[in-house]
Amino acid sequence: MLYYCPEYYCHHGGRTHARGFFGALQDLSSVSQSFLFPGTAPRSSFQKRPGQQVSRGKLWFLPQSVRKIVGFFMPRRELTRAVISELVTNRCEVLIIRTGGRLPAIRKIKKACPNTTICLEINSAYFDESFPNLPLRSVFQRWEVTRFKLADAIVVVSSYLKTYLEERGLPAEKILVNQNGVNAGAIDLAGVDDVKEDYGIPDNAFVIGYIGGMETFRRLPEVISYIARLLRSDNEELYFIIVGDGKDMPAVKAAIEADRDILDGVVKLAGWQEQSELPKFLRTFDLAIFPFTNDYCSPLKLFEYLGAGIPAIGPDTSAVREVFENGVHLRLIKQDGSNFISTVLEMRADPQLRTELSNNGRQLVLNEYTWEKNAERVVGHIQNLRFKQ
Repeated sequence: MLYYCPEYYCHHGGRTHARGFFGALQDLSSVSQSFLFPGTAPRSSFQKRPGQQVSRGKLWFLPQSVRKIVGFFMPRRELTRAVISELVTNRCEVLIIRTGGRLPAIRKIKKACPNTTICLEINSAYFDESFPNLPLRSVFQRWEVTRFKLADAIVVVSSYLKTYLEERGLPAEKILVNQNGVNAGAIDLAGVDDVKEDYGIPDNAFVIGYIGGMETFRRLPEVISYIARLLRSDNEELYFIIVGDGKDMPAVKAAIEADRDILDGVVKLAGWQEQSELPKFLRTFDLAIFPFTNDYCSPLKLFEYLGAGIPAIGPDTSAVREVFENGVHLRLIKQDGSNFISTVLEMRADPQLRTELSNNGRQLVLNEYTWEKNAERVVGHIQNLRFKQ
């Protein structure tokens, strides 16, 4: 198998998924050999850390939104030739492509390697996530899905995405719903110290933590306003740590400044952290939160929170509900935010509830949602479709 995934080298959650999945793929007995492409970090924005500037591209003179659209549909001749070369050199029977802004030409790959099964890994729809206000967006969405129809197999992270693809003409039997996973060893908290002293947090504090990106749809400024309201209601022991970075950082800082009188020294911005550093933060959290996201999203951090045994709050979305049960594995937040404060107060006041939820959540994740299980499902889906051909 060849796994085409530039996100393997990026600095957001896609890297965690890519490395977890490929590591599991290498260990599967049903896969004789697996190869990664590109084999080294490409010179592109995938190397960019949040906030870091990159050099101008060929289309620098166009507005950013137009550059992204044109770039998505541009033919990737050099990339396509390189992928074909890897397939031929390594005699790969299967090509797994993580979709994104840089897709090789599937039609040309199939022509050059007709016996290679092509599977697409789709974690988000490009024109659904990146262009919410694009005129004629439905046209671009159909064009995007048209590119996917040439693949032999599709893997998505939620039923929402499966329905999205089916409604645009992809046959249901091609599509496997396969949610995110965890590397159990990477979130093992045994012997791990917390970071309270490093961030000036008292030992008796109740620490709420968030790990993830700062995309606008995560609504972190709104979360910060809820934290301020909690603190103004005689909950002085609360602290909030945000681990991550992204384009909404200025809005996050503005929200903190707006309630500086109550939030100063209470909200801690830890910035982007290497995956190896995350267990220390997880050890610090009394309650881990990921309250808001898009409907299609299968939040990777929820799996890691629960796999580490941390009581968690997640978004009340269809993709989350198809994996986790409210009041059994975690508590869910309505997407209008109306029960955020009451749910935090309930979780803080009931240690037994937190323990029950974290135990149930950990058991479910470690039994069903490791990267090993994830990779097994993908390979099984590909094998089933190859057998039917």
